[in-house]
Amino acid sequence: MATKNDNRMAWIRNIEKLQKSDKDSYFIEHEIATECHVPGVLDYDNGKILCGGLTLEKNKDGLRHYLIRIQHAKLEEPYYNDKADKKGYYFRDGILGELLSLFSLFFQCRFYLVASYSGELTNHGLKIKTDNKFIYKSCNSLIHPQILKDNRKRNFAIGLADFLNSIKKISSEKHQAIILSSYHYAKALKEVGIDQEMIFIRLVSSVEALSKSMALKKKDNPLNDCDFKKLFDKVNLSEGESKQLREILKVNKQNLIKIEKSKLKFIRFIEKYSTGCFKGGNWKAKHVKISKKDLPKTLKKIYDARSEYLHNGEAMYLSQILHGGEMWDTDPSLGMIVDNRKVPASKKLPYGYWFENIVRCSLLNYLEEQAKLKSK
Repeated sequence: MATKNDNRMAWIRNIEKLQKSDKDSYFIEHEIATECHVPGVLDYDNGKILCGGLTLEKNKDGLRHYLIRIQHAKLEEPYYNDKADKKGYYFRDGILGELLSLFSLFFQCRFYLVASYSGELTNHGLKIKTDNKFIYKSCNSLIHPQILKDNRKRNFAIGLADFLNSIKKISSEKHQAIILSSYHYAKALKEVGIDQEMIFIRLVSSVEALSKSMALKKKDNPLNDCDFKKLFDKVNLSEGESKQLREILKVNKQNLIKIEKSKLKFIRFIEKYSTGCFKGGNWKAKHVKISKKDLPKTLKKIYDARSEYLHNGEAMYLSQILHGGEMWDTDPSLGMIVDNRKVPASKKLPYGYWFENIVRCSLLNYLEEQAKLKSK
C-alpha cells in the first residue's frame, strides 16, 4: 500500500519530527524587520520557535528589528521525497516564509527578512551571516493607516501561539490553499507605498486561493447546465449566423463559465466570511462609506478591474488619498477626466486599506471555521 504524503505546512511537520526526536537538530536564526512595535516573546513548543525584539529603536528607515530562531529536525536521506506527487504540498519560501506570511496575517503588518545566521562561533567553526536584500519604501501613514500607524496592540506573547495552534487543527487538504492565500496577503501589504494596483491584484489572488473550492448555488451559475441548442431554436438566426455563434460558444463556453464562476466564488466567499467588518454607524457623508448591501457591487468592480489590468493592461481608477479621509472607504469624487478619457464614478475602486481590511477579516474568519470543523 502506497504511503500517503503529509501535505501539512512544513513548520508543522518539522515540529512533529522534533517532538519524536531532536537528536542532531540544529538552529537557524533570522533577523526580520517591520514598522510595527511588537513587544513580548513568542515561545512556541518549548523553544522550537522563538521570536522577539532585537533592537530598542527604529533604524533610519523607520523599521524595528526582531529575531526569529527556528529549530530544525535532522535532515533525512534522501533529501528529496521519492513518493512526491503532483498534488503534494509545496511552498517555495520554506518554513520561515510560512511563518512570516502567517505572522503578517495575524498582526496585520509586513515583515521583511534582513539576514539569516547559521552555525555557531566556536574554536573550530564560524557563525555565518547571509544578508537579504529587500524592497522597502517609507511612506505617509495616510496611505494605509492600519499597518503604518503604530497604534495597535500587537504582542508576540499574546494570541500568536493560539493562532498557530488553530492552523495545525485544519485539515491537511486545505494547507496548500491557506499558505498561498497568506502569501498573497503578505505580498499585498508589501506593495503599500510602492504599487497601489498590485495591492488589489494580490488581495484578489489571496481570496481566490481559498474561494476556488467554494460551492455555488444553482441560481449563481445559470449557464452551467444550459442547453444552447434549445436557446438557438428560440432565436431568429440565419444558418450562417447560427453556425458561427455555435463555433464561438463551443470554444468559449467553458472559459466563460469558469471566469464567471471564479468571480462569483470570490464575491460569495467575502460575503460569507466578512462578518464583523460592517459595524454600521450613522454616517453623515454616506457617499464615502460602503455599506454591507453595496458589498457585492463593490467586489464585482474590484474583480473586473483586476481582470482588465491583467488581461488588457487597463489602469485602475483608484480612490485618491486625502487628508482627513482616514475613516473613509472611498474618496468623494464623482468621476474624473484624464487626458482624453472620461472615467465614470461607477469604475472607481475603494481605498486599498478598505479592501485589505475586509480580505483579512474574511481570511481569519475562514481559518477559524476550518479549525473548528476539524476539531469536531
